[in-house]
Amino acid sequence: MGNISLRLLALAAFLLAGCGAGNNFGSTAAAAPSLTGNWFFTTLYPGNVPANIVYAGAISQQSTNVTAILHNSCFSNQDIDLSGSEDATGNLTLTSTNLAGNVVTIKGAVTVTGGVIQTSSYAFTVTGSAPCAPLSASLSGSQIPSFTGNFAGSLNSTLGTTASFAVDLTQGSANADGQFPLTGTVAVSSSACSVTFPLSIFFSGEGFTANLTSSSGPASTAVLTATSVVTGSPSFLSNVDIAITGCNAGTFTGSLTKQ
Repeated sequence: MGNISLRLLALAAFLLAGCGAGNNFGSTAAAAPSLTGNWFFTTLYPGNVPANIVYAGAISQQSTNVTAILHNSCFSNQDIDLSGSEDATGNLTLTSTNLAGNVVTIKGAVTVTGGVIQTSSYAFTVTGSAPCAPLSASLSGSQIPSFTGNFAGSLNSTLGTTASFAVDLTQGSANADGQFPLTGTVAVSSSACSVTFPLSIFFSGEGFTANLTSSSGPASTAVLTATSVVTGSPSFLSNVDIAITGCNAGTFTGSLTKQ
């Protein structure tokens, strides 16, 4: 009988320990990840009117404290500085701090898997005297992966020719204006000729535009635009469009694959 009692006590202790472990595990549920990086926002205005829909810039997070520097045509040539916090469940609140006579507020939910901020019930607001105020809208934001990498492939010209492209990019940390430095080279080669363009710009958001002047090969200029995939590490540069004057003259379009 004594042995049975000891066994029952041991079983009870095991079950209690298991319950305690379960409680500890539940208290360490996954929290939303850091928001630090390059962000691109679109807004859904009442009536789906696409006015001032794009906001882009840098977000920085230290613990629960979050700051952001965004840009939008409503506040042309002006940084929109925002400050706020993200709680343990991913609820984000940001309020502008530098807009004279105007206030921009973002209240959203950050997905646990990362990379997305969404608001509902028109939790994005602009008040004051700005051209886009007063305003209440929904908002969706995506963290844009770094453009750093080597990309290559053949692009087709509107003139019916093709050329091989090698694009080597390095993206740095955001500056005081919420923009990211992007440097590298764009090499273009075909049976006609070869030319290399250095690239050095500041940008923010899902894509960039660069005006290029050749450093080797025949004297040439080019305008390059490209966008990145929205989630995860980019395996390619999409919507590449490069208009070249000089060597390999023409407008080339397509996508370049990350090597």
